[in-house]
Amino acid sequence: MTQNQFEKFIVYFTFVYVSIFSLHSLLKGNVEFIYDTALIVLSIGLIVYINRRLHFYPILLTSLSLLGLLHLLGSNAYLGDIRLYDFYLIPGLFRYDNFVHMVGSAIMVMLAHALLFPVLNITFERRRGYFILLLVLVGMGLGAVNELIEFIAVLIFNIGKQVGDYTNTLLDITYNTVGSAIMATILVVNHWRLAGKNRKSPR
Repeated sequence: MTQNQFEKFIVYFTFVYVSIFSLHSLLKGNVEFIYDTALIVLSIGLIVYINRRLHFYPILLTSLSLLGLLHLLGSNAYLGDIRLYDFYLIPGLFRYDNFVHMVGSAIMVMLAHALLFPVLNITFERRRGYFILLLVLVGMGLGAVNELIEFIAVLIFNIGKQVGDYTNTLLDITYNTVGSAIMATILVVNHWRLAGKNRKSPR
């Protein structure tokens, strides 16, 4: 499968699951879902547009599409009477919502790495700590943008009970930070390891 074919597959896959959830939400009269759908479609479309110029690694497009699916599942799927976003993966400690925030921030760090690395490679190759910090801050910043988007939805659709209170927001930021830190460390350390192997290999 060529890169262009793979990109089309991801776009079609995203279109199919968004269409299914859109129909489900419209039948239930869930108007605010249109807001979520529009954001997912715009985000995927923007990344595909940028990808055609910068050629991100394929796992990034796949991850972004799967993140959209995780979000829609969290908003619409139920385990018994409990909405998936409110379901505890670890009882009393770790919810599905926390998991999605960690994964989402990790993917945002992957995106930031793909955008920044070609420019900062030489400067940051020997300053791994700075590069990790930069990626974590970018991930946290994009997480904050997500919280602003949620707040706009609360103001427009009056869904404060679904989104959560101040404590929930701070927990979201905390898990955004954890996900960003883990992925940033993995990406930078992996590059450092590969760069070391390349320096040692004969030319």
